[in-house]
Amino acid sequence: MKLLVRMCCPAMLLVTTMSLAADVSEPARYETVLKPIGEGWQPLVNGTSLNGWKAEPEFWQVEADGVLHGHTPGTSQHHYAFTEKSYGDFELHADVKLVGNNSGICIRIAPENFDVVPGYQVDMGDGYWGCLWDEGRHVKVVDYPPADAAKLVKQDDWNHYYVRAEGHHIQAWLNGVKTIDVVDEPGLLSGPIGFQLCHGGGKMTDASFKNVVYRTLQPADADN
Repeated sequence: MKLLVRMCCPAMLLVTTMSLAADVSEPARYETVLKPIGEGWQPLVNGTSLNGWKAEPEFWQVEADGVLHGHTPGTSQHHYAFTEKSYGDFELHADVKLVGNNSGICIRIAPENFDVVPGYQVDMGDGYWGCLWDEGRHVKVVDYPPADAAKLVKQDDWNHYYVRAEGHHIQAWLNGVKTIDVVDEPGLLSGPIGFQLCHGGGKMTDASFKNVVYRTLQPADADN
């Protein structure tokens, strides 16, 4: 009996160790979609001004606490703010807050002006949270169920988006839950990053963004 116990203990220890490793790795992986972890992250908004951005100052401003804030009472046109630089493959974290109509994180866009901005939008708004919209094609590339989104979203409060763009593979997590995972061959592969204030006569949109950071993805990171 003693010999049997001695033979079984290493196996039991191995199983226990593997189990603990799995328990540790899963929370760690989950944590990476809720906040930036590791090195190489860069701020997309400098927290003091719109330097490096193109925006209409009557609709967009950086507030004293570093929050990028946009507001429109609802006009016939959109009002986008977007970076002067273009980005290809990257990952991005952002805290977002929406009150009113519709907004979103815009990636790989091709702005023609502040109203016409083809490209992807990781969407925000009733019926649109967790969805991927293509403004150029005017289509939902990914339609996340509104009933499921309602369970995730903190209405009129801060929420979190984590976005990964690698080649034609676009992924996004809303408050830690993956809502977008698509390979979309027609989509653009690079472009500015920005935020939208949606059009709509009399449909107010008030959108705020903070802790917006990005990290360039190298080819070796694609499967991580």
